[in-house]
Amino acid sequence: MWGSALIGDEYDLPIKVDDILTKSVVSSLSQHPNFTYDKMPKQPLLKSSLSTSNVYKSLNFPPNGDGWLESSIGRSANDMIRSLRKMRRENKTQTDEIDGMIEDIRTLKALETQATIKSLSWSDKHDYAIRNLGLSDTNLKSLRKFGETRSTSLIQACEMYEKAESTLKQLDAHESAWGPEEEQAWATAMSDRSTAKKMWRTTLRQSDNLKKEDQNALEYASLILQKKGPLTTKNIVEKGLDDGIFVQKKNVSVMTAKRLGGLLKTYGEEFDIYKAAQRSTFVKMDHTGLIIKDVWSYAAGFLDADGSIFITERGEPRASFVATGTRGRTHCEQMHKALGCGVLALDQRISKKSKRTTHRLMFHSKADIEKLLKGILPHLKMKGLQAKAVLEFIDNSDTTRKSELKRLVTYENWKDDKRKASALLQDWGIGAEDLTKYAEGL
Repeated sequence: MWGSALIGDEYDLPIKVDDILTKSVVSSLSQHPNFTYDKMPKQPLLKSSLSTSNVYKSLNFPPNGDGWLESSIGRSANDMIRSLRKMRRENKTQTDEIDGMIEDIRTLKALETQATIKSLSWSDKHDYAIRNLGLSDTNLKSLRKFGETRSTSLIQACEMYEKAESTLKQLDAHESAWGPEEEQAWATAMSDRSTAKKMWRTTLRQSDNLKKEDQNALEYASLILQKKGPLTTKNIVEKGLDDGIFVQKKNVSVMTAKRLGGLLKTYGEEFDIYKAAQRSTFVKMDHTGLIIKDVWSYAAGFLDADGSIFITERGEPRASFVATGTRGRTHCEQMHKALGCGVLALDQRISKKSKRTTHRLMFHSKADIEKLLKGILPHLKMKGLQAKAVLEFIDNSDTTRKSELKRLVTYENWKDDKRKASALLQDWGIGAEDLTKYAEGL
């Protein structure tokens, strides 16, 4: 076993490599006691298989787009380096050790940046532009979240920057022979380069164009959702008034629930805020997933809004959550993780021609259904009767009673469709008063 403290040293790196990931791996392996220099290639490695896009795409980031250090330590690379520099000034005897830590953090940050860029499907042609347009921590996080969905504008910014840079380089090569046309071309290229940087920045962070009071409202919503869990826009506004965040004019809040809802739908994801299943309700996401303080209450709202409880023709009780799109997938995955039961069915096409996908969290086994329904029953507002009926259906062995419960659940699921509900009663040869008797005692 070789000394782990030596891993990462580069003073004796035996070969020349260009990419950071390969350099880090080879540097670590070169410390192994079985490593022999004479078996290493004498020429530089021109291209390493470790630097391919596939490797970087396999290095996953947290669901909210946070960087590796932010999600694992809670601090950015810049914050950590500043703290270490302060330590270095106060501890002169540990300068070398602290310098090594700073270098390690920089290496990790470089790997994170490379992984972010390589995760983009369009980055190979625009690597130079991406690195020069601006890769602050905020921009990197936005790239991880919106790099694909906002790719059209981002690619336009890259192409504009690349064209401007090409023009400037050509002009610089013949600066001594400039005339009025060249001076104008230089001014235009400089303007285009600035425009490209602005387009890049505003595409990644669209909320920067909002008025300050709207930005403050979004920041407050992010903080209160992290603290309290899912809330309606009305709840957020009420809490904002109590905390003195939202200004009142003539005893009326300038920020209304409707206005806040519009801001959250449009810009919420830039603040890690997502639409919840319930109407006018939003939820915050951190590096571990959706912040849900009461999972059963949240699951009940999800089931009431976009779920179902039913009994199949074969007499098998079922429950499921259904959602669409990227956000819907996130909700299903987070519910599955939080509840610890159920089966996921993701990325199912709505139709052959549609690109939109549907996602389901399904509950088939008796144990899973009982766990779900018993947990959410106190919080259900619309499907409480179906939940009670299914729970009794599972425990009851009487065939007649099970048939009644099955009919009750089926009717409750279709009662808003008058034609379908009437057809069911006719097929069963019963009336609405019979269903009322079936529900007694639940």
